[in-house]
Amino acid sequence: MKRALSNQYDQLHEKLTGYVAMLNFRFLNMCIKAEPASLIPVKVNIEGSQKNLEQVAMTAKKDDYRFWILPKYDEDMKAICEGIAKVHPEFKQKELTLQVEGIDGEGTSRDVRYLQLTMPDVNDKYYKALKDAIDVFYQQCKTLMEAAANQAKTEIAILAAGEPKEDVDGIKKEIDKLIKKSEERRDQLRDKKQKEVEEAYKVWLEKAEL
Repeated sequence: MKRALSNQYDQLHEKLTGYVAMLNFRFLNMCIKAEPASLIPVKVNIEGSQKNLEQVAMTAKKDDYRFWILPKYDEDMKAICEGIAKVHPEFKQKELTLQVEGIDGEGTSRDVRYLQLTMPDVNDKYYKALKDAIDVFYQQCKTLMEAAANQAKTEIAILAAGEPKEDVDGIKKEIDKLIKKSEERRDQLRDKKQKEVEEAYKVWLEKAEL
């Protein structure tokens, strides 16, 4: 029976960790800032074969709000643009040219095309939409976590019948610590995303006043 009590902790840990990870993934894909994780879902169609973005291009974070994408082969530029647009139509795409010095000893250089991705401006309308989305995702996560915690506590109460008090008290204490830690992580993710929204909105307001 002691193992059954321990299993309740393990199951709750798995659920809470998964819910918080899901919330983090949703927040990352809101794309207020240039988050490298937002490019992971991008697929590029190269001659009928679906490739991950990192297979066909080098990526770099220019600053908090921009990516630079350098195709490994220039002819893949169009396919890369299309692949990114399918996943993130909100990204502003701009093709730019970089002059690269040659290595043939003659000092020749060539122009290399690359793609600049800029995160969307957080204007008045987008600001409200982002704030609403953060609240929806947060509340969904909170509801799932509370349901999982209540279920675990109910199961423990049933399993605790006839068990040594120290064993039951011990697992309850660990459960409470797990719940508190998960809630703190969840709230930190929300607070961080809200701060990003406020910062991006401030940047837009400053540009709008110019």
